[in-house]
Amino acid sequence: MNSLKIVTNTLKTLETSSSVGMFARDTLGCLSSKLALSRSKDEAREISMSEIAESSLFYLSAPFLAKNSANVISKTFNLNKDQFTSNIKDLKNVNPDILKKIKLGKFARIMSVFGIILPMVFAIAPIRNMVTLSQSGKDKFVSVIELDKEQNKEKQTNKAKQQALNLAKKLGFISIGTLIVTAGIIFASKNKTLYKKFEPIITSTIKHFDFTKSGDLELKHYGSLIYPVSIASYFYASRDKYEKQENARRFSVTVPLMFFGEKLIQNPIYKSIDKHFGTNVTTENGIKSYNEIMKMKGSIKNKMLKSKNLAYGTTFFINTMAIAAGIALLNRIETKRKYERELNGQV
Repeated sequence: MNSLKIVTNTLKTLETSSSVGMFARDTLGCLSSKLALSRSKDEAREISMSEIAESSLFYLSAPFLAKNSANVISKTFNLNKDQFTSNIKDLKNVNPDILKKIKLGKFARIMSVFGIILPMVFAIAPIRNMVTLSQSGKDKFVSVIELDKEQNKEKQTNKAKQQALNLAKKLGFISIGTLIVTAGIIFASKNKTLYKKFEPIITSTIKHFDFTKSGDLELKHYGSLIYPVSIASYFYASRDKYEKQENARRFSVTVPLMFFGEKLIQNPIYKSIDKHFGTNVTTENGIKSYNEIMKMKGSIKNKMLKSKNLAYGTTFFINTMAIAAGIALLNRIETKRKYERELNGQV
């Protein structure tokens, strides 16, 4: 296999909007950059735990639960699975009673999946802290990044276990409560009058958070619910003001870039590289995907792949790896500067 095929196959995997592709892209880009700039072994462990857990929950757990719950719910509601997993817009000629059952089934799937996933997402940062506390006895962020050398060296395994148990109980109650409320709405909806009251909520939920036919996630799914919960988790688990400040800097940059950054930078990059290679990867209808280019033949296909590889690789590097490294470096410099100024009694 030549170098063009190797690069193309690698980047083609990262370009896909599938959960596996997004898991690989975000984990590869963010984790490698942050680890390269980690300030201690404890921080490196925390970064690894957070990034892998986040990506797993964001991109793998929800699709897994969605696919498996589709089997259970379609059987429970006595529905055709193909109809149940289809977009509501595509079910124009379905019997109203069947459509009602499909809506209730979809609502049950969405609420049950996110009712399990969101508490798990919120638990990532606190559990990360508890592992550090158990391993090193450090309960301050400045100790984790080794600015404060006078931390408690004794391991606090029992304290960490108790904190984990208390957190698990609280989040477990939230999950169970969500499932109970969902079951209550579905049971009440058997009454036509009550269903009319619940229908706007049910329809809106399906419109914004329904899964794809394959059970995969789109940006609007995890962007609208999971990311706010993840951000709240990091601020909730901040161990001192320095960690809060680092979280604020990070999210003020990454959240806008997550939704708009790639689109803002990719067009000028693609157009510039198209001009250099004399290709037309960028068209009036958008940017050609790898799948479209792979259908071409001969030298034109190879030329287009070289152009696409360079353009996509550059976009990925800037928007994922370089940005992650830049924020990590900024936090590293600013936190040290502020800590040393306050330590020396400077305003």
